[in-house]
Amino acid sequence: MLAGMFPKVICYYMYLIPDLDHVKPFIKWAEGYGNVTIRQIPHYQLDAFLKNGFFCDPDPDVTRVRRVGEVEQMVREETGIPYAFSGMKGVDGYMKRMRLKRFAKTGYVTEKGMVYPLAEWTNKEVMQYIEYRNLPKPFIYKKGEVSQGFGINLETLLLMRKDFPGDYDKIMSVFPYSEKLIFDYEEQNKAGRDERGSQE
Repeated sequence: MLAGMFPKVICYYMYLIPDLDHVKPFIKWAEGYGNVTIRQIPHYQLDAFLKNGFFCDPDPDVTRVRRVGEVEQMVREETGIPYAFSGMKGVDGYMKRMRLKRFAKTGYVTEKGMVYPLAEWTNKEVMQYIEYRNLPKPFIYKKGEVSQGFGINLETLLLMRKDFPGDYDKIMSVFPYSEKLIFDYEEQNKAGRDERGSQE
C-alpha cells in the first residue's frame, strides 16, 4: 500500500529471534520494491522476556522494558519522517482493540503521527486484499490464526522443529528452557497412548 503512495518507505521489522530463515523470503520480497528499505530491530516484548527470564535466565543487562509507543517514537525520530504506519487491527486482540478505539474519531491518525490504516479491517478482508493484489500470503504459525505472528509457544516450536530446524536451533539459543513445552507435550501424548494401550 505505502510503496505505491510514497517515494520512499522505511519498514521496521521487530524480531524476537534475529535472522530466522522462514522470515527471510518476506524481507527479500519487500526489498524488491525499489523504494522500500527494511530495518530490523529487537521487538519491545523481547525486553520483558530477557529481563524476567521468560524461558531463559534473566539478563541483568536488560534493565528496562520499552513500550510500543516508545518504539513508534524512536522510528519517527530515527527516520525524520513525521508519520509512521502500523498494521495493527482491532480484531488482533482486546488490548489492540482498546488502543485503536481511542483514535476512531480522528480516522485512526494520532497527534503524534501514528497511522493505523487497517484498524477496522477483518482478517478475511486482509486475505482478500492479499489475493487480489497477488501478494505473498502470511506465514501461518497456528492453524486458524492468520493475524498472529511469531511467538515462543508450543505450536511455533513444533512447526520450527519439523520444517525449519535451523530456526528451531536459533530459538533454543535464546530461549533454551522453551524446549520444556515440547517435552511436556510429548510426555502427555506418551501417557495418553500408554493409557489407551492398557485399556485395550
